[in-house]
Amino acid sequence: MQDGNPGQDPVCGRCKQKIEMAVRPEAVYQDGIWFHTACHRVGADQLFRAMRLSEVLKEAKGGVEIITSPLLQGDESPV
Repeated sequence: MQDGNPGQDPVCGRCKQKIEMAVRPEAVYQDGIWFHTACHRVGADQLFRAMRLSEVLKEAKGGVEIITSPLLQGDESPV
């Protein structure tokens, strides 16, 4: 795996701080970007929570459509 110029320390994609050569074995390289392990974990947790919230909101939106349907607004039944 190639990790850029050998004489240059990479920069974390999240906090933008240098990842020192001594700490590099504890760093994560994903999609061409270096991350501190802690920064990567925080980002992964944030993505997980956002995706879970998105699913909850999609389900809630479906529930709102049912509640606001004409049948529940006091209109006469079509049957």
